[in-house]
Amino acid sequence: MHRPIPYRLRADTLFWMLSWLALAVHLTTFFEASTTPGLMFYQFVLIGTYALMFLFPSWLLSRLSRWLPRGGQFTVQIVMTTLVQLLVYTDGLLWTLYGFHLNGFVWNIITTPGGIAALGSSESSYFGFAMIGFGFLLSQTVLRLLASAVLRFAPRLRLPRMAWVLSLFFIMTLGDRFSYAVSQFYGYTPLLETAQRVPFYQPLTMSRFLDETLGLDRPQSLKIENATLKGQLAYPQAPLYIQPPEKPLNLVWLVSESWRADTLNAYVMPQTTAFSEHALRYQNHFSGGNGTRMGLFSQFYGLPANLWFPVLNARIGSPVIDVLQQQDYQIRLFTSAKFTYPEFDKTLFVRVPPEQMQAFDSAPTWQRDRKNVGDLLDFIDQRDPNKPFMTFMFFESPHANYNFPPESVIEPDYLPDFSYASMDLERDIEGIRKRYLNAVHHLDGQIARVLDHLKAKDLMNDTLIVITGDHGEEFMEHGRWGHNSTFSDEQIRVPMVLWVPGREAQQESLRTSHVDLLPTLLPLLGVQNPGRDYSIGHSLFEPKANRTLIAGDWDRLAFIDEHHKVVVPFANGNFTAMQASQANDNALPNPMQVVQQLLPVIRTELQGFRRFMAH
Repeated sequence: MHRPIPYRLRADTLFWMLSWLALAVHLTTFFEASTTPGLMFYQFVLIGTYALMFLFPSWLLSRLSRWLPRGGQFTVQIVMTTLVQLLVYTDGLLWTLYGFHLNGFVWNIITTPGGIAALGSSESSYFGFAMIGFGFLLSQTVLRLLASAVLRFAPRLRLPRMAWVLSLFFIMTLGDRFSYAVSQFYGYTPLLETAQRVPFYQPLTMSRFLDETLGLDRPQSLKIENATLKGQLAYPQAPLYIQPPEKPLNLVWLVSESWRADTLNAYVMPQTTAFSEHALRYQNHFSGGNGTRMGLFSQFYGLPANLWFPVLNARIGSPVIDVLQQQDYQIRLFTSAKFTYPEFDKTLFVRVPPEQMQAFDSAPTWQRDRKNVGDLLDFIDQRDPNKPFMTFMFFESPHANYNFPPESVIEPDYLPDFSYASMDLERDIEGIRKRYLNAVHHLDGQIARVLDHLKAKDLMNDTLIVITGDHGEEFMEHGRWGHNSTFSDEQIRVPMVLWVPGREAQQESLRTSHVDLLPTLLPLLGVQNPGRDYSIGHSLFEPKANRTLIAGDWDRLAFIDEHHKVVVPFANGNFTAMQASQANDNALPNPMQVVQQLLPVIRTELQGFRRFMAH
């Protein structure tokens, strides 16, 4: 005969059951309703098992705290389960906004100085998140009180024993693992995509066992070598040989956050658009990434995104900075964000003395931009006119939450209060987009201040000017908002305007890339090496047709040709993790067939930039 379970333990058990149900309901928000019975059952299994797994550390800590007074045990239970709910809520918000879960990229934001500030949260966002946290805390407190109340009114209520729960969990987990492995083997993408919706999902594959041991026939084998680069960095490939020009050119490099290509028009940016008509404008230009880190990296190094990590580890600065310093340029860098996030103080500008770098980030972003532009113009005025200069400016106002002064409003029906905690993308996206357009209109005026000053100081014939964006910004055109989530044109196409003294105006329609910038600028600054020594790109003066462009983010590379886009993870080249679409981001009827066709091109491209890693 079983010994009766004490009331206190039964109340604890009921509380954990209720918390498990509450968390399972919370996890259902990650899924879209399926009409396929098999997928519906698989979702049920995933939700049930992962809800238990997420709660297990809290339950274990609660068991270890049994030496505390009863009130202390209650507190531990409530606080720990609240933290789990908050963690799932945070992951769900990331998934809704950007399409990825908590990962190394998010951890980098949290742990790198300036990372949190880069998100552009407002006071209303912080207040809203505080209320959400309080709501979860209150809900878990109610569940704890409810568990005690139920057992007082129904003392004979039978509860499942832990052995039963563990047995059911084991069976369900085994079924999940086996289902995923078989689906991975046969390429059944609906189940694979369903599994990836769960936070921290850990896949299991059995391809070798099913293929070699059981002798099952796999319908397709789409696999490439690992895209992760290992070994010692060999960059540049050869020491740069510099023959200083008789008349060295100044360099003004203007980059804006989140500046998408189609906003460079006469309505949103009349002054910059007018200037572009007399310069070199690249109308089909792509960033090297869908975020600031890779967008700037591709500009200043001419390399693909997966080389960011070895460059960061080796603390290798940009070749363009080295070339300028060797020719004794006066250098001054300005940002309305921080040089520490992303880690540009350890990469692009690692060799620039701190006194030549100004980060102003303590006011609304449009005010930061205005102050920095004013300081940039002062630098131009106060420099030694007998020596060339280089200045860099990073504008922040077009970054969410899209700040602007009243005089920059061209779209009056914008969302007045931008709060991550309360916004509904389906409801608010048009108002958010109008905020963005107002902010970009303000950017137009700040770029014009720099251009007008250079003209007034009679510097246009002596100065190279780069005007571009780090990446684009999507407003749900393909199901996402912002950037850092997909490689849609809205997230990676950016303006590119070059002013090169002596060159006639040109409107170029061939596809070009940020990796082309270094092979364009360095020869003008005296570098005699071929571009292949320091870039995977081509000179913008000689754009290539029918080429494959490469863009990347924290852990993926996108290979983009005239007709298709194929996305490959760094660390996993098998077909279950690849994605494919048309070049215009529309869906393909058979994406894996396209991946199969493009694998030789992808292998060639991967091999091409492996030359920058010595083995």
